[in-house]
Amino acid sequence: MTSRMAGRHWALAIFTAAALLFILAPVLIVVINSFNGVAYSVFPPKGFSLQWYANLAKQTSFYGAAVRSVVVAVLSTILAVIAGTMASIVLIRHKLVGANLIKSFFLSPIVLPKMVLGVALFMLFIRIGLFGGLTGLVISHALVSLPFVMAIVSANLQGLDITLEEAAMDLGAGPLRTFFKVVLPQIRVGLMVSALFAFIISFDQVETSLFLVRGDNTTLPIEMYLYLEKWQDPTIAALSTLLILFSVVLVVLLGMGLKKVDVVDVFGSGKKNREGSQ
Repeated sequence: MTSRMAGRHWALAIFTAAALLFILAPVLIVVINSFNGVAYSVFPPKGFSLQWYANLAKQTSFYGAAVRSVVVAVLSTILAVIAGTMASIVLIRHKLVGANLIKSFFLSPIVLPKMVLGVALFMLFIRIGLFGGLTGLVISHALVSLPFVMAIVSANLQGLDITLEEAAMDLGAGPLRTFFKVVLPQIRVGLMVSALFAFIISFDQVETSLFLVRGDNTTLPIEMYLYLEKWQDPTIAALSTLLILFSVVLVVLLGMGLKKVDVVDVFGSGKKNREGSQ
């Protein structure tokens, strides 16, 4: 029996390692290719060189596009988190007629092809005068990120004890004060995770943005796409490696923030318990 269990553990470990290798292999190939010594993408690389990072530093068009992508990602993240949190509270806390239909409507951008969504938003923004501006990009990216925010925040709200909110309101707190003092501290971890998801999704958005930008306000992924139309050297691999590093840094910072939140919660609860005992 013990040998059979050990065999299962080994099989699970091998399967997990194979799955991780399958997922990480494309990323590793891109990173390795960024140090390629020749002017075309080939694997394994022929030689080692940093020339593509030097060439990347000379591409001034990427700088403005990167700043624009960060601005759009931050604004769309704020919009998606606010709208997603409000929608989640309404759907979880209130018994609405057709709640499942409304929830499916909000989650529909997940299953809707991004190219179709981009064309639809292009036709809409042309009519209402938002085409080609940052406002249209922010709205479209928030729309794409909204389902992920709602899924995470709704899961957090499902596990909350509603009696705490009722107790706060019985003691005279209004709906807004109850939310900021009782609900928000309990779901802040979910908000941080959903904000990270929304930021990365917006920053990496290509299909939807492709129909909504002009030549003078392209985002970084679109600028990378335009570069590949002209050149096929590993410069984009070098930029992709930096973006991968950027994503890893964001995840690490989020993990550090979550640990800090847990420490604050532990010491805060201990302080309250001591005050209650006195």
